Amino acid sequence: MFDFLYRWSDLHIFLFLSGIILSLSLILILVLKNFILHKLRHRDNSVVGSVAALIGVIYGILVGLMALYLLNNNDSASTAADKEGSMISNLYRASRGLQNPARASVQANIQNYIHHVIDVEWPLMEKNKKVDFEGDFIIEKIADVLHHYPIKNSTDSLLITEMLSDITNLYTAREQRIQLSQTSLDPDIWEVILISTIVIIGINYLYRVNFYLHMISVCAFSIIASCMIFLLVTLDRPFQGEFIIEPDALSAALAYIEDSIKKDSGVATPALNESNQ
Repeated sequence: MFDFLYRWSDLHIFLFLSGIILSLSLILILVLKNFILHKLRHRDNSVVGSVAALIGVIYGILVGLMALYLLNNNDSASTAADKEGSMISNLYRASRGLQNPARASVQANIQNYIHHVIDVEWPLMEKNKKVDFEGDFIIEKIADVLHHYPIKNSTDSLLITEMLSDITNLYTAREQRIQLSQTSLDPDIWEVILISTIVIIGINYLYRVNFYLHMISVCAFSIIASCMIFLLVTLDRPFQGEFIIEPDALSAALAYIEDSIKKDSGVATPALNESNQ
C-alpha cells in the first residue's frame, strides 16, 4: 500500500507522514472553527473526553497488536536469515569429510548458493519482487551429490545423514525467509488503521476550549498518530526500507569459506605473513 515510501529514508518517511497528517488537521480545525466550535458548550467537554478516552484505548490496542505482530515477523525473518547462514556453514564444514569429486562439487555449489542469495535474491527482496528458484536448484544439486555418494563405512553414513539433515533445515530457513519477505499488512488492515487515526484526531474537534489550546491539542494527537503509522510502515516489511535485515550471516559464512579455501590451498593470510616477518 505504501510501496513508494520504501524508496525514501526513514527520516523522509516520518517527515512526510507527519507533514500530511499535521497539515490536514490544522486546515480542518481552521475550517471548522466558525461552523462547529462556537456551537459547542464547555459542559460538553466531559462527555467528549470520555468518548475520546474510549476511542484512544481502542486505537492504542489496535496499533499495539499490529506492532507486536510485525515485530514478531521481523524477529522470525532475522532468525531465518541467521539460521540459513548457520546451515550453509555447517554444510561446508561437513563437506570436508567427503572425497573428491563429491567434495569439490558440494563446496562449489555452496559458494554459488551464497553468491546467488546475496547478489540476486536480497536485491529482489529489497524491491519487493518475487525471488526465483535458482537457489532451490542449487540446493537440489548438493542433495543429489549426497544421495549418490558411495558410502563405504558407518562414518560416511553418519556424515551423509547429518548433511542431508542440514539441507532440510536450509530449505526450511530459506522458504521462511522468502515467505516473510513477501508478506505485509493487508490493505484492509491499513484501511482500519487509517480510519481509526482519522477518528482519534477528529474527536478532538468536538472540544470547546481556547482556540490556540485546541490547535496545540490537535497537533499533539496528529504527531502521535503519525508516529504510530510511521512505526507500522517501517516494521511492515523486514527486507525493505532503511533499516532492513542484511545478509550478515551469509556474508560471514562466505568469508569463512574463502578463508578456509586459502588455508587449504596453502596461501598464507596477510596476518600470518606479518607475524612471520
